[in-house]
Amino acid sequence: MMDAEKDDLIFLEDRLNEWLFKIRITPNMKGYAILKDIVLQLVFESWKKGNFNKLIYPPLAEKYKISVSQIERRLKTVCEICKRKSSESDLSFLFGSLNIDTLSVKQVVCSLAERLKIEYRAMQHQKGVNFSANDDFDFFIMKKQQLEKKNLQN
Repeated sequence: MMDAEKDDLIFLEDRLNEWLFKIRITPNMKGYAILKDIVLQLVFESWKKGNFNKLIYPPLAEKYKISVSQIERRLKTVCEICKRKSSESDLSFLFGSLNIDTLSVKQVVCSLAERLKIEYRAMQHQKGVNFSANDDFDFFIMKKQQLEKKNLQN
């Protein structure tokens, strides 16, 4: 891995850590590391969003030496704690207009991954990295500006 890629990964992890802390998901929770792994994976491999049970959970179960059902249970527990302990403003900061009471694991993971992807693309844009037409970078810039505006209001 090149230095620039390491710096990017450190940036992404730092941002994700900030957001997780903001919604009361802390490193002492069993599902914390699993959640981080999934979110960071989806930033770069968003095509895996379609099927968590087949594409994401089995490799993580192997990595952590636990069963797929334990992966699911730990993620559900982390999400439930997040909903219970976090303020409504903190949750809406990350999940927007999603119904907080019915947030699923997949919604939490995908929302965090998309938000992180927006930050990552904006960072890459500032570095002068060119994107293909398929990346629809204008959308990412627009979303980042909306999020920054919302953060200033809070």
